[in-house]
Amino acid sequence: MSGSLKRKFSHRFPGIVWNTIALPEKDIILLEVRNHERKQVSFSAWQYASDLFLWQDVTLDELWWVNLSAAAGDVVLFTIYLDTSNPDKKGLLAYSLYDTKLLWWHNDFSILSVNDLYVNGISTKTGTKEIVLDVLTGKELAGALPELQEKKTANFFKPSLYAEDTAYFSTVKTFLESGLNLLPVTALEYLEHDGRIFISYYVQENGLANYLLVLSLAGEVLLHEKLDESLKGIGQDTFFILAGCVIFVKNKCELISYFL
Repeated sequence: MSGSLKRKFSHRFPGIVWNTIALPEKDIILLEVRNHERKQVSFSAWQYASDLFLWQDVTLDELWWVNLSAAAGDVVLFTIYLDTSNPDKKGLLAYSLYDTKLLWWHNDFSILSVNDLYVNGISTKTGTKEIVLDVLTGKELAGALPELQEKKTANFFKPSLYAEDTAYFSTVKTFLESGLNLLPVTALEYLEHDGRIFISYYVQENGLANYLLVLSLAGEVLLHEKLDESLKGIGQDTFFILAGCVIFVKNKCELISYFL
């Protein structure tokens, strides 16, 4: 059921949307899509202002044991698993954001954090050692490690997660029960933004089902949409707000955005 919000974009991918990374300063969202039947993972870069793909369904030389890890500046970083029987043995691949060309790789690296200049992580060649790499070249920095600070963006907002045993969950549950006859269970995500209330909640329905509810402060239902069902557990960041839109993945494979 939808209300007064207008849909902006939707796209169905050939697999499960496993991970998304938003780059608000570049108007891009990166997506990792895993097709379990084909044992293939693909990656796309969606330009959400124009609703066009910068690149779409790109595969790497390693078709399965690789995932989208981070983005730093104009570089996209992928973790590759070098030994499928030992998930601790990882390497790092760095590709250009705009033309998907391989820039460099490191065959012994686990990411801890990134910013636009550096990648901080762990190498295990000689024990366990924390190192920092230059994001453009992959070269290790010598001397004292620079302090990496994550950038904050003004137009990107994520909800807070509240478990069933918290007071905040109980307050929202009472509101949903009394106002909309809804019976949330397990957990919920909540965000207030720009005069609207966003609630991602779960109910017992065909197993565990997840819904997104958007309300005005006056209680008017602006959007009420089922995101998924037959779930084995809860998700986190099931929606987010970016550039004046609410964005989420429906049925694990469809990327959707609505104007706010």
